[in-house]
Amino acid sequence: MKRIIFTLITVLSIVNMASAQWSSDSVLMGAGSANDVFYSLKNGTVKTENNKNWHLAFSMSPSDSGSIWANHNVGNSYVTVYNIHKTYAQWSSVTIADTVGSSVCYNYDKGWFQGALNDLPRPSIFSFGWGTYNLTSHNVIGDSMFIVKADTNYYKVFIHSLISVPMDYAISVENLNGGTLMTDTISRGTKYADRNFAYYNLATGIDSNREPAKPTWDLVFNRYNTLATQGSVTIPYPVIGALSNKTIKVSKANMIHVDSALANLWNLGDYVFPWPADSSKISGVGYDWKTPPAGPPPAGWVVPDSVSYFIEDYPGSCYQLQFTGYSGSGTGKIYLRKRLVAPVLVNDINSSLSQYEFFPNPVQNQLSIILDSKDNTQANLSIIALNGQVVFAQPVKINQGFNNYTINTSSFSNGHYIISLNGKNIKVNQKITISK
Repeated sequence: MKRIIFTLITVLSIVNMASAQWSSDSVLMGAGSANDVFYSLKNGTVKTENNKNWHLAFSMSPSDSGSIWANHNVGNSYVTVYNIHKTYAQWSSVTIADTVGSSVCYNYDKGWFQGALNDLPRPSIFSFGWGTYNLTSHNVIGDSMFIVKADTNYYKVFIHSLISVPMDYAISVENLNGGTLMTDTISRGTKYADRNFAYYNLATGIDSNREPAKPTWDLVFNRYNTLATQGSVTIPYPVIGALSNKTIKVSKANMIHVDSALANLWNLGDYVFPWPADSSKISGVGYDWKTPPAGPPPAGWVVPDSVSYFIEDYPGSCYQLQFTGYSGSGTGKIYLRKRLVAPVLVNDINSSLSQYEFFPNPVQNQLSIILDSKDNTQANLSIIALNGQVVFAQPVKINQGFNNYTINTSSFSNGHYIISLNGKNIKVNQKITISK
């Protein structure tokens, strides 16, 4: 009996690998990766923005209210946030010397809710880092002061409050290199009604609308922080990759038989690959689709052709994305290809399955099975030749959500088979062909 390889992923759409043709595209971040590129899977590049035109970003989304990001898009040194462990009552006594021994705060890549000014120890679930949620007023009231090094200047920064309706931030800023106290209000209003963040420049005191409307983009290619292990220490480390827009779902998967050119490039054997189960993590695409050059120039970045990503975009369509090349930060050009893939729906409302797919069909050496289940359940999986011989049988555990199984079919004879999945409220039979 053959071993079945099981990987659990969470995603909302199930894919049909042969439903569309690949289209090639590229993203240009520019020399030194100097730009953020907002990208739509349907329409390509939507907007390109210089990544040095802001310092702090204030969430304009009620679902992530209170999130304040720092601009690490050009590396952690461009904007550095210091938690100086002081309150606004100590404003007049704060100096640059307070940065000595202070903890440095970072954005993280799990969600847009976690910005650098939220990166403080949280004594309660109502703490947003820079302030605390008031149960009576439903506003966030500031209680922590920061020094923010933005480019070459140091600023005292205090967020007085976030008024939840209509989402207004009241802030105070003062340049420690010589400046006057500046108070400001950053308001959602109509200007940011369909944006994730308002971007603020500490030097000019101007907030800007630098990102496209939320429904128009899926990924932003930029620099961001991820946790990296160096020796025995785990630290935030700047990388170049792609972060997902809110509501976008991403599932990383092995590329198996995506087209005839790649049909036999990777045999999974008996290994189990633990792809991330959290499809809403904004770094689901991330940066590790490439690896640094293995040698000196002219050796280039390596982009494996064994990984792809299934992405549910803002309108709810599902795409498969594969990176095909990366020029490095010299020109900042990222090469990719993508294709629209379609769901296979189960119309029986009593079935535990809402969607499923068996691919590729015809099969060469490996068959992938994807199930979207409403429940945690068990089933029996069989592959039966047309003469009645059972060539594969295995009980499988099905978890609620997206389940992905892979079967090695390299020893099966060419011909037609029936793949059968039977369990409580599950009955699926489909014809497949093995052709090697």
